[in-house]
Order: sequence, then structure tokens, then C-alpha cells
Amino acid sequence: MKHFLKTAGMIAAILAPGLHGGPLLAQTELETRQVALSQNIKIGDRIGRVRFLGMLELPDITRNGLRLSQLSGLAWDDDDGILFAISDKGGLFHLQPEFAGDFLSGVKLVRAVPLPELGSSKPLKWSRADAEGLDILNGRNGRKGDAELVISFERAPRIVRYHPDGSAIGEYPLPEPINDAKSYLGPNKVLESVCVDSALGVMTTPEAPLKNEREGHTRLFSLSGPSWLYPFAPGDRITALECLGRGEVLVLQQNYQNPFGQIVVMLKRVHLTADSSTRPLSPEPMVKLDSNSGFQIDNFEGLARHRGNRFFMVSDNNDLFVQRTLLMYFELLDD
Repeated sequence: MKHFLKTAGMIAAILAPGLHGGPLLAQTELETRQVALSQNIKIGDRIGRVRFLGMLELPDITRNGLRLSQLSGLAWDDDDGILFAISDKGGLFHLQPEFAGDFLSGVKLVRAVPLPELGSSKPLKWSRADAEGLDILNGRNGRKGDAELVISFERAPRIVRYHPDGSAIGEYPLPEPINDAKSYLGPNKVLESVCVDSALGVMTTPEAPLKNEREGHTRLFSLSGPSWLYPFAPGDRITALECLGRGEVLVLQQNYQNPFGQIVVMLKRVHLTADSSTRPLSPEPMVKLDSNSGFQIDNFEGLARHRGNRFFMVSDNNDLFVQRTLLMYFELLDD
């Protein structure tokens, strides 16, 4: 009888509803590898205005027909303890980070589901599948199972809400000029990032300045109408935004040309003032990581707040054997 109850319990656990229904995969403890940020920086050390709390190389594995590869966006669900990640191929992954004290020590893969088209069960394909930016709604309200994901897409510019099980809820209307694909420098320079501010609503920005943007600047957009000029150097890209509240935004910016060249990763913080149309923002540098200075970094494209001033950051390996999927954990320091 005990054996029967144990077996029945195991089956029930596997078939139990997920965060919005549907079966979960058996959890997989990923075979990760600790990666040093540099030879001179160990876990717990400070660099710039961040404290390094660990970095893991994730394996390139396939679950439910989806490769854990080309990760471009992150979002943390504090109520359910899930770190969501999206891929350029339209995959949505549910991850559970593990910690040894303050430091990131491991990751479990809980679930992998394809993102479908709005109003359909068919998975996104080709240029429609290029999911890049990710944030979460209802992720810290004290209720389990009611989170919604906000996902921005390149190539076919749009921002769509999804349930954690992958089903699409609805699409946000984009304001001018980001609603016109012809406004962008190219199909791979579109809506790389998204975040949600409690007062300003959904925020986004193109990876590179729009065609008719003021020289030396790009622009952060609120879908409700306002926009802000952001200083921008040639060759740079904005790959993620994380809304911090009170009009503050953490910007992940990098200069990355190819997997064999120099990679520069920067985190900057900006405060979105009321004077939105003509006066450029004044980004506050938090950290700058340069591969030419010995930092073991890669093509970081995803950013998510964990708890307090602690954050995750993930790299897109472009499905190339010479690149890695790195999940970094750090604390933002206020001097």
C-alpha cells in the first residue's frame, strides 16, 4: 500500500498543473560550470559599483524539442521562485536558480515550452520567433500562478503578453515611429528589450538608434507616449532594460561585433525625468567589463532583478561552439 501511494504521488507530481496549467517536465539539475569573472576577481569581490556573486556556464541541451541556447531575455517570478528565460528561436524556459549562501551555485530546468502565435496553438517560426526582451507582471504580488510575461520581438516588431505555459494573451499597440518596421536600421536592430514601470507602463527601445534619430543618441519609449533621448556611441547596442521603480531604469549596453573580437559590457542607470522630448538623459555608469582587460564575458543580452539590489544577467551564445551561455549573478551597490 505504501509503495502504491508513493508511486501515485510521484505520478501526480509530474502531471500537476504548471504555473498556468499543463504538465511540467521532470526537473533537470543542469550540469553547470563555475566561471571566474577574471583572474583577479573572485566571488564576493567588487568591480565598479557591482559585487560579483557568481557566474555559471549553462549546458547546451534540448528539452521538449527546444534548445537551451540563444537566451536573450530574463524575468524573475518571486511568488513561484522561477527564473524565466526566452530564446531567439521562440523557446520559453522555466529555471530554478540555486544558491550557496549569497552566491549562485546551480540551476534546475523545470520546464520548456514553445511560444505560439496570438490566437493559435502553432509555435512561432522563422522571423516571427525572434524573442528578445522579457519582463513580468504580477511576479511579486504574493499570489502564486497569476504571473504574465511581457515579451518583445525583433524582425517582426511587436510586444506580446503570454502566460507562463506559453499561451498568448494579447499584443500591445506600439506608438509611432516604432510601429513601422521601416523606421529601424535593419531587421536585427529592432525591439531588443522591454520592462514595465508601475507609473510609466511598458518601456522599450530599439537595439540601435532609429534611422531618423538625433546623431549620437537613441531613444527609450513608453508605449503610453513619452520618449527619452539616451546618449549613444557608434557600435554600441542596448540589449536589455530593467525597470527599478520611481522612474529609474537599469540599461544593459554593450559593444559586440563578432565572437572573435572585443566585447565590452556596460550597465548604466538612468532616471526618467518629466522633460522627455529634447533634453538627453544622463546615464550613471555602474560597471564596465572589457574582454580586452581579461574579463571572461560573452554576448550578454538578458537582465532581471532578483531580490533587493541583486540581479541575473545572461548571454546569448548565437548557437556557436566558440561562445557560451553564461548566467551571472551580481549585486548593485549604492555608494
